[in-house]
Formats: sequence, C-alpha cells, structure tokens
Amino acid sequence: MISAQQGVEFTTDSDDPVKYGNIKKVYSIWLCTEAAKTRANSIEIYDINRRFLYGSNSDSPRYDILNAIIIYISEKHDSEKAENGLIRMLTYLFDEHVNVADKVRNLKSVYGLNVTKEVESEVTDLCSYADAIENKGIEKGLKALVHSLKVYVKDFDELYTAVIKNEDYKKVSREDVMKYYCETETPVNS
Repeated sequence: MISAQQGVEFTTDSDDPVKYGNIKKVYSIWLCTEAAKTRANSIEIYDINRRFLYGSNSDSPRYDILNAIIIYISEKHDSEKAENGLIRMLTYLFDEHVNVADKVRNLKSVYGLNVTKEVESEVTDLCSYADAIENKGIEKGLKALVHSLKVYVKDFDELYTAVIKNEDYKKVSREDVMKYYCETETPVNS
C-alpha cells in the first residue's frame, strides 16, 4: 500500500524535505464471520506505538500510519444478541438464513443507510458469492463422501441411504449421488 502511494503522495527526491512524511494512514479491516465463542461480538485494534527501552531522541516520526482492526462476528449469526450496532448490522448482513431483499430493506429501515442500486448490487453479489462458496464446499464434500463410501458399500441404494443420514447431505438428490457413484476415480501417479 505504501508503494502504491509512491509518486502520488510523496517523493523519494533527495531535495524533498517531507519525503515519507506524507504517507497516508492505512487501516486494514478484517471481518471474521464465524468467530469462536470466546471472540464473538468483539472488535480488536492493533497499532504501532513507540517506546524507548533506553535513552531518547528529539525526532517525532509517525507511528500511527498502520492500524489493523479485526471484527469478530458470532458463528451463530444471532444479531439480536449483539450489543454493538456495527457488529449487529454485519451479523445480520452475513446471516445466510436471511434473503437479499430482507437484508437490503433492513439496511435502509433499521440502520438508515442510503442503499443505492450499486450497494444493493454489492449485497446481492455478496450473498451470491457466499452461496456459491458454500455450494462448492458441499459439492466437494459429497464427492469425497461418495467415493469413500463406495469402497465399502457396493449397492447404490444402500450407499444413498448412508449419504442422506449425514445432516449436511440429507436433502441431496439421488441423481447428485449417482453422478459421483458412477464417476471413475483418477488413479494416483506413483
């Protein structure tokens, strides 16, 4: 980020007395959307401070130019229990059980945000992306499960019954399981 400012905010010219003094403050914000219970509903900040272990000097360099902020959201996505307004809003926004239209309506009515078409599109993209990632993970897990069960269970009906007993795959169709059941596994190169 500092190098991106090169030639825009400051110069490296030896005649320039300011040089790096014009570097802009940088905030790195991380959203942890499924934080462990011990960290849930909290916000941490990490910054750089100067301390002298021995002696002192009269220069006053800037140590405030880098800040990292981590926002931990409960993995249960219970926005009602979040006391902080920002955490409550983000918890609601990342709740996969709430549809896009309700999220947009809530951002407007409850949080008073000016939700433009662009913001609405970004909320839609966020939800679509999250769904796509989750579906990809479920798909990979289903494939691995079917391939591993196939080693022990040769009858398709028995294998399908075993798959849908798993909580994550109880709604999977016979066709989806059959797709991986009939798939030939790629041999491992030796």
